[in-house]
Amino acid sequence: MIFENLEQLQQLVEKGDLDAIDALRHGRTQTVRYTPPFVRSALMLSGHRLKHLNKLDHLSADIVILNLEDGVAPALKPLALRLIALFLAEAKEIHSQTVVRINPLDEGGREEIAYLNRVLPDAIRVPKIKSAEDVKEALELIDPRIKVHLSIETKEAWADLPALRVDDRVEAYYLGVLDLLASLRLPQRIVHLHNPTMHAIMTRFLLESSVAGVLPVSFVFQEYQDTDAFENWCLLEKKMGYHAKGCVSPAQVEIANRIFLPSEEELAWAREVVELFESDPNCSGFAHETLGFVDEPIYKNAKNLLSLYDH
Repeated sequence: MIFENLEQLQQLVEKGDLDAIDALRHGRTQTVRYTPPFVRSALMLSGHRLKHLNKLDHLSADIVILNLEDGVAPALKPLALRLIALFLAEAKEIHSQTVVRINPLDEGGREEIAYLNRVLPDAIRVPKIKSAEDVKEALELIDPRIKVHLSIETKEAWADLPALRVDDRVEAYYLGVLDLLASLRLPQRIVHLHNPTMHAIMTRFLLESSVAGVLPVSFVFQEYQDTDAFENWCLLEKKMGYHAKGCVSPAQVEIANRIFLPSEEELAWAREVVELFESDPNCSGFAHETLGFVDEPIYKNAKNLLSLYDH
């Protein structure tokens, strides 16, 4: 727990005393940095919920997204912003990359960025992006020490995903599927495990994010109590080639972390392939009694697997 006792802070929250909450931070920034060796789970936490924020240092999600946008009432957003800053500054140990999801740039996002620049979260996630120009503006506003993540949830952004990565600081895209469907004027009922249109959307998002060189994070499954359905989505996404999914509960995080982590057998296969291929500088391929035929594409696939997970 970040704070042993939340009573004083709860009183300030109930009074809505933003200045006093600011004063508790004493101008400190986030000092604990964490870069996950690989990303399987991205957990959303509401920025105004004290008990959830207080567990920030005990979460097993690879990314924790501290939310200021959907799910936080407009009247509570200034409070949530200050609470996020306070908990980030107070944390002594965090095992997740910390990302703050702000509001759209023209709906308070610019002002939130100015405040967060004084706190230095690991990344800021910008919603409702429509063009590369929007991304350029966000990059100009956000402190260069802070990474940038993008929510892909408008038809304009969807039209050319690779073009949105205008700078190396842009490192992740999140599929905001419900908002995207609304923008495309498609019904939300297609969010079904076996729907071909949904598969097409997920395939295009995965491939074009990969072309752009960013991490593609699959959509949040809102029915957090239906863990069986969530697990089936994760299994499908792993089969498609994903290795990261948005989550809204610790139970979902546990499932995503388990499913998207390759087995020791897979890693052992990759290590053996790489070792044998690299043992001969003139090797272009070989037949092996247990590995089968190994050529350069198979070697590169094994190398990629180890670069992600063998740490």
